[in-house]
Amino acid sequence: MTGSPAPFWVDEVYDRDYASDGVSRFGAYVRDQLSGTFAECWDGTWDEPSTKLAEFASAAWRTATGPVMAPGYVRYNSRVLGASVERSQWDGSLLAVVSLVAPWPTALARSFDWQRGRHWRDWPTEFRGEGYDFVAPSEQDVAEYPFLQASITLTFSLPVAGLPAAPEGPKDDVEQLAREAVAGLVVELKATVGPVLDLLEGRRPR
Repeated sequence: MTGSPAPFWVDEVYDRDYASDGVSRFGAYVRDQLSGTFAECWDGTWDEPSTKLAEFASAAWRTATGPVMAPGYVRYNSRVLGASVERSQWDGSLLAVVSLVAPWPTALARSFDWQRGRHWRDWPTEFRGEGYDFVAPSEQDVAEYPFLQASITLTFSLPVAGLPAAPEGPKDDVEQLAREAVAGLVVELKATVGPVLDLLEGRRPR
């Protein structure tokens, strides 16, 4: 598949080159959310520093990814269908949910009985850049063939030791802290999702 073999990466070049302020698209989006998404980190909604950290990190991730930013400040491997980071309502920790394109389950791949004479197809791919990316089937595709699109979902907690503390207010270098939070989340997500992605791509886990 095209692009980085990693599940996630920060696209600093695109962020800078297409910034409306000439500096950073992500920074502009963060500033737009200072009185919205990020406000609960300092408006007294939460008192516990760890809760504020989790709220800030999840707000930074939501801002850096779709549908808020399109294309995102964080880019996904073609196999990544979605990735969310949210504060746990149970204990205030950070939870990640990542969905990946996967092969058909063995029971389905080994049998044609369930297809009832129809030729079911796997995930479509489309040539982009230097290789092929997974894409959703078009309406024209579905008119010609049925598709069975398998996926797996990873749900796990994220360490927060490498993430910055939440800012104390809207003037507390929020943009830089948001970048650091996103960078830290990318590292932690790659640590868990990377080995799974490697196996799905036929690579030896690193």
